[in-house]
Amino acid sequence: MELFHASPWVPVEWIKAHGIEPRGLWHSDELNLGMTRASAGTCAFAQAVVRFAERHPEKAVLLTTHCDQLRRGFDTFAGSVPGRAFLFNLPATWQSSVAERLYDSELERLSRFLLALGGRLPTQDALGRTIDAYAQARKTLLKQAGVYPARDYAEAIARFHWDGPPASMAEECAAADSAIPLALLGGPLPRAQWPLIEVIERTGARVALNGTEAGERSLWTSPASEAPVTPDAASVRSMRLWLARSYVRNCVDVFQRPNTHLYVWLKDRLGARAIRGIVLWHYVGCDLWRAEAQSLREAFGLPLLLLDAGNAPLASARDNGRVEAFVESLR
Repeated sequence: MELFHASPWVPVEWIKAHGIEPRGLWHSDELNLGMTRASAGTCAFAQAVVRFAERHPEKAVLLTTHCDQLRRGFDTFAGSVPGRAFLFNLPATWQSSVAERLYDSELERLSRFLLALGGRLPTQDALGRTIDAYAQARKTLLKQAGVYPARDYAEAIARFHWDGPPASMAEECAAADSAIPLALLGGPLPRAQWPLIEVIERTGARVALNGTEAGERSLWTSPASEAPVTPDAASVRSMRLWLARSYVRNCVDVFQRPNTHLYVWLKDRLGARAIRGIVLWHYVGCDLWRAEAQSLREAFGLPLLLLDAGNAPLASARDNGRVEAFVESLR
């Protein structure tokens, strides 16, 4: 059984340990953003997710409350697929134990949904092994950040969100080239829109930091101060609490209040990778990312290009020209 989702802050370890396969929709070739024109003010990604759910009423779909458009989209199809749709409440705040308790209560509610789908209660051993496998996969992917070819890296992360931890991953990465290093920041970048990376590379720049929603930002790791969770060190209950705490504390996204996690995360990486400019990729109707543009300029003092994400798989000629002019200004 599969469960399709559209947020990197979904507790995939918890889902997997129930015997259900979590599938991050960014990697799906069925998530076609170019099939229909987006309505005015409507996010093309949210529309594509809703169309996916409507075309496949037999599939289970999980959306979260971190995005208003996805939350409203959930309401349009949830009633027609009883027992197949789940809305996970993601706490926007993170500085209190209340947020962790809310996330934990959602894990408990999600468990009942997964059991109704045909899943099974996770055992201590299965949950511990699953947590460890995902942690190791994230660490391996993070080692490749900034030096792995940008499109290949986007695909590797998307495949991780689709297939889960692979049996093995290459440790050797391609050396970084001399192109102008840029940060690509913003909302979801599904497979259909990966050509944007190639557009950037054709101008003589490279995406040295993929900070899109399911990019490097989604590869959270636990603080070194926290003891690793192993099957013989904790119960299912304590591991569930650990998952709730880890997801709340390690979430890096614009929807958080305050969103200081995002700025701390960016500061560490922009300097380390000598980033010279930011391409802020956002969907029409996503006021959160659009409103962040000026704050990002002021916080880091870097040139920033605000690029609207359309519903076409390829950037428009106008967008190509804007990217080219932006990179040229950095030379």
